[in-house]
Amino acid sequence: MPKKKDYQTLSAELDEVLATLQQPDVQVADAIVLYERGLKLVAEIETYVSEAENKLERLHLQAGSEESN
Repeated sequence: MPKKKDYQTLSAELDEVLATLQQPDVQVADAIVLYERGLKLVAEIETYVSEAENKLERLHLQAGSEESN
């Protein structure tokens, strides 16, 4: 099973895709592949951020319950 990528890695990959898409000589077929890759990266980033938010919320709730004890 491949190791899950971190936010910085995903963001850097997305930056590379966007930079390549902005090149004036990018071929249409290549642009389609890059666009699809970009969409997948955005979905992975959204998942990563959502999981991080959920973890922070759990930690916050846990810290709050420990303070009330």
